[in-house]
Amino acid sequence: MRREGAQQFALTLSEETVSQFATFIAEIQRWSTIADLLSQTDPATLIRKHILDSLALLPWIPQGSRVLDLGSGAGFPGLPLAIAAPGISVTLIEARRKRANFLKASIRTLGLRNVNAYEGRAEHLSHEDTLQAAFDIIVTRATWSIALFLTLARPFLRPDGIVMAMKGPKLQQELEELRDDIEKTGFSHTDTKAYTLAGNAQRNIAFFSRTSVPKKLLINL
Repeated sequence: MRREGAQQFALTLSEETVSQFATFIAEIQRWSTIADLLSQTDPATLIRKHILDSLALLPWIPQGSRVLDLGSGAGFPGLPLAIAAPGISVTLIEARRKRANFLKASIRTLGLRNVNAYEGRAEHLSHEDTLQAAFDIIVTRATWSIALFLTLARPFLRPDGIVMAMKGPKLQQELEELRDDIEKTGFSHTDTKAYTLAGNAQRNIAFFSRTSVPKKLLINL
């Protein structure tokens, strides 16, 4: 993995970190036919489209944070964050068994001590005592609609925590559609950061903070 892309986000990657990313890429390629992880697994695409995109979150994640990646899939953004920032604690939640097995195997292969993975649906795991209100930051990468993501994230989040949703160019449209109903989730939209990946892919991070108790949950947990 090259360092130049990480410099876009003012990140410096050590030799050890670059080596771990190379191992992570090899694991994705090895597991891709077993777990149907991603449609494209060549190193250039994985670095540009997935790893660097995940690292875009790091400037807003303080050292010592407890981070939850909901719907982690092939480990994005959670595993790149854990690799690049060993001072944070990352938890991955993934409902599909094969992908959850991949995450657990990758954690072992990479020797990561700041990550753990759970297999299960978010709405079920939110009832676990050790996971309730346990996280400073909750992230997802275009897994759900914002409305559903916020509803799923709420039980896991500390009262003063924040939520980050990674979205593509249709973010503004989704926010407009949610505008009249966002109070039902118990969150407010506080900021959006836009950035461009190599190849001119337009990406956004939408930030949300908790407000009041939601008036009416959008789904039944």
